[in-house]
Amino acid sequence: MGSALSRNAVLLLILCLLVPLGAAAQSSDMVSAEKFFSNLSASFSAVKDYEANIAITQGKTVSRGRISYKSPVYLFIRFDDPANQVICFDGEKLTVYLPAEQVVLQQTYKKKTPAQIEGLVTAQGLSLLQRNYSIAYLVGPAPVPLDDGSREMSVKLRLVSRGTSSFSQLVISVEGSTIRRVEGTLASGDKVVMDFTGMRTNQGVPASRFAYDPPPYANVIQDWLFDPEQ
Repeated sequence: MGSALSRNAVLLLILCLLVPLGAAAQSSDMVSAEKFFSNLSASFSAVKDYEANIAITQGKTVSRGRISYKSPVYLFIRFDDPANQVICFDGEKLTVYLPAEQVVLQQTYKKKTPAQIEGLVTAQGLSLLQRNYSIAYLVGPAPVPLDDGSREMSVKLRLVSRGTSSFSQLVISVEGSTIRRVEGTLASGDKVVMDFTGMRTNQGVPASRFAYDPPPYANVIQDWLFDPEQ
C-alpha cells in the first residue's frame, strides 16, 4: 500500500524536471557517457508534452499514479495509491496534497516567470547536473537488464555528486527513446526510485490538465522547501 511521499521523493521528482523523460533514440555504442547524456538532454526541446504511469518506491512503500507534463515545466501527478494524493507544478507554485494527513504543501517561486523557469529546466538545468555530478556508464555502453533476471534492457548512466547535492548518486536507466527509471541515493544510503511506463509524448496535453485546487479543509503549509524570493 502507498503512503505519503517523503520530502526526498518530491525533491527527486523536481530534480527529474532537469532531465528529459522522452528523447530521440540513440545508440550508446562508441559514445562516451557524458556525450550520451548530452544527446539525451539536447532532445528535450522536441518533447512538448508527455503522459506516463509512474511508480515511486521508498523502502518498502510504493506510490502509483499517472503523470502529465507540458512544456515548459507544467507537471501534474494524480495518485491511485495513495488515493487522491496530488503533486502539481503550474510554473509558479508547487502544490503537494497529502490526503492521509489532510495537509497541503505549497512552495511559491515568486520571481520566476515561465520563460525563466524554462531556462532552468533546459540549458541551466543541464549545466547544473553536469557541473554537480560526474557522469559514467554504470556497467558499460551496452544495454543491461533493468533488474536481475529482467527481460527489459536499458543503458544505465551513473551520476555521482561532486559536492553537497541532495542525492549523492543518481542512476538513470534509458530504454530506447525514453528514460525508464531514475534512482536517487541519499548520503544516508536511503534510496528513492521512480519508474516510468507506458509513456506517450507530444499528445497535445491541454493546459487545463495542470489546474488544481486542493480541498479547502486541508491544513496548508507554505514554502516548505525554502524561503521564496522577495
